[in-house]
Amino acid sequence: MRSMRVPLVGMVILGLLTSLSVSVAAQDETADLMAPAYFTFTLEPSGEPQGLGGNGGDFEEMEVVIASDLRASGVLTTTGNLNYVETDGGGLGTAGAGVQLVNDGGAWSGTLRGVHVVVEDGAFATAMSVLTGERGYEGLTLIMNQYYDDDVQTLQGVIVPSDKVPPLPDPVEPSVD
Repeated sequence: MRSMRVPLVGMVILGLLTSLSVSVAAQDETADLMAPAYFTFTLEPSGEPQGLGGNGGDFEEMEVVIASDLRASGVLTTTGNLNYVETDGGGLGTAGAGVQLVNDGGAWSGTLRGVHVVVEDGAFATAMSVLTGERGYEGLTLIMNQYYDDDVQTLQGVIVPSDKVPPLPDPVEPSVD
């Protein structure tokens, strides 16, 4: 969703990827990979996003995720579609995407849903990704909450055993009283 960032120099990305690989490989073998955990993370662009014309459309972007929980770190590939409508003084974009996060310990795949609001003096966006563990992370679910505005990036997530994810309740109609 943060496609307007200037890409980092290739050497910086290579350095991040190298340090990430070493960190994940060095993860304590005795750590409980099935343990639930809250984590924070940052995203660093890896190359130019593909697609994303002025009015939306198909896109693909790659980012390096650096997370406080190594299971949530790695290379994130997002492939999706952005719909955009202009409004007075800005616009509104909605996105749906397939997401894959890969590191030396395993992989995660799932979907992202997001909303991006552009106004004359800035922009903000929020996206939620729900990913299922694969190749070393089977039985786990990773949820990434991405909130951006022009001044703050608060990126948080949680990893929980898949059988412990509570079902989404049905909406409750407001009372008419």
